[in-house]
Amino acid sequence: MAKRIAYALGVIVLLSSIYLLGVTKGYYQRVTTRNFANVFSRELSGYEEKVPNFTLYESVLDLVNEKYYGDINYLDVLYGSIKGAVAGLGDPYTSFSTPEENQAFFTDLEGIYEGVGVEIDFVGDRLLVIAPLEGSPAKEAGLLPKDEIVAIDGRAVMGMDLYSVLALIRGPRGSRVILTIYREGSEELKDFTVTRGVIHTESVGVTMRDGVAVMRITKFGGDTEQLFDKAVNQIVREGAKGVVLDLRNNPGGYLDVAVKVANEFLDGGLIVEERFKDGKVTPFTADGDGKLSELPVVVLVDAGSASAAEIVAGALRDNNRAKIVGENTYGKGSVQEVEEFGDGSALRITIAHWYTPGGSPISGKGIKPDILVRYTGGDTDTQLERALSEIKKIIQ
Repeated sequence: MAKRIAYALGVIVLLSSIYLLGVTKGYYQRVTTRNFANVFSRELSGYEEKVPNFTLYESVLDLVNEKYYGDINYLDVLYGSIKGAVAGLGDPYTSFSTPEENQAFFTDLEGIYEGVGVEIDFVGDRLLVIAPLEGSPAKEAGLLPKDEIVAIDGRAVMGMDLYSVLALIRGPRGSRVILTIYREGSEELKDFTVTRGVIHTESVGVTMRDGVAVMRITKFGGDTEQLFDKAVNQIVREGAKGVVLDLRNNPGGYLDVAVKVANEFLDGGLIVEERFKDGKVTPFTADGDGKLSELPVVVLVDAGSASAAEIVAGALRDNNRAKIVGENTYGKGSVQEVEEFGDGSALRITIAHWYTPGGSPISGKGIKPDILVRYTGGDTDTQLERALSEIKKIIQ
């Protein structure tokens, strides 16, 4: 089953051909050098010039079989081989996950799990906070986008993969975890003690402020489309004069949901382009029936706005439908396709990159706000107040 995602949760691992070494054929129950060699020879036929000789791998496995003092779980060896191979691609968004890891990934998108409520990602060898979820323990503890996590409960994260990190951060409600953070501009590391809770947040909410609808979208997950439709109907029913679309700390989600959201604000035009390795370009366009296409819009973004959130912001900006207020977005503009295997494991592989309607790449650059308003904290949400001020100028 293939799924297309626009998600900021990066993981390090995988090479799909190696998967055939075990699970689908049952080789992990009787692994030998001959099995590995046969499968590799079939998979690599015709790629001699691109792929190195795998006899080294066979030799290492033979030595493990012969000399390793301990029990060998060949399924773990298989999964570890795939993860290590994919790490060599150097793309943090291309990844392999075990059945347990894959289930946890999609549970996150549905929005229910026990933990601290923070999206994280490896950028190079740095483990960065993408966004603390609204109302989460991480948010209440004071974590910010682009904070670097250097240790968890005193254990350095250097050398760990993302799922190992997640296993340390997550835990039963009421328990505590200490995250040691480096924040840019600070000379010292700081410990944040976070009490874990049940993370269950609806991804869309609407409040009315003096005739202006403030729509908050925290992610583009499994519940987003249904909740978004309800929010749109509420905005129309209550006769809102304008919309502030708040995408701050939104780490992304499903591409098709992002296109659906952007579509409701547009009366036509390009939403986003996917550009592939072979030069193929796939455009996603508005159908012209957007229910909110005539309402003034201001979009709120920050450094925690990533991936699918950047698609929506870029689409509205480049179609001259919205003014962007806040801070520069994260800059995650690559497309991952998810292939799930029979045992529940999955391959997420980068297959394309996104470009805004104006032809600008999202990767690395992000979406630059028209009006820069930095997060200051405190009791007053200065970014939201500025967005409301801007929408009122348009309405009047």
